[in-house]
Amino acid sequence: MNHAGKIGDLLERISTLFRNEVRQAGLSHGLHPVHLEVLFYLNRCNQFSDTPASVKDFLGATKGTTSQSISLLEKKGYLLKTKDEQDKRVFHLSLTQAGQEVATSSMPPPSLRQALSRYGDDVSSQLTQQLEQLLINIQTETSHTGFGTCKTCKFHRTENKQTFFCELTQMTLPTPHGELICREHVVPDAG
Repeated sequence: MNHAGKIGDLLERISTLFRNEVRQAGLSHGLHPVHLEVLFYLNRCNQFSDTPASVKDFLGATKGTTSQSISLLEKKGYLLKTKDEQDKRVFHLSLTQAGQEVATSSMPPPSLRQALSRYGDDVSSQLTQQLEQLLINIQTETSHTGFGTCKTCKFHRTENKQTFFCELTQMTLPTPHGELICREHVVPDAG
């Protein structure tokens, strides 16, 4: 049986429905899908991944598109740019309250939330694990590694219920930060 073909068809259809709903949500705020993608990424990334270069790399967009999107979102009051304290050439991006509200109300789309609410926690957990593994496998196959949640990175070490240690940055961070996207993510070695 050709599972890859069927799974590809399903993912394509889900993606199309997802994108259409995101596009509609963006229009209600005067935003294009790429603008919502920027807001959604910044709402989910860690403090090491909140630069314009990280946004560009995560979205796979051009420098120009990323720069224009950031400028528009800043002008609309959805994000703030602040200079890095150590390296004045680097800017960090953060969402304003309005930006957070748009991101959390638009992404994931309400239809996805509703569809997933029909599953129990066990099924949702299994689906999450399977999709995370599929993402890791696709990233490995395409050499597009990086950008994963801290908790799935080879540098993540749980210390206790409140904190974890990042062996890459040599920092102790609060456990909730393990759910955030990091551009330096490295898939753990198999085995």
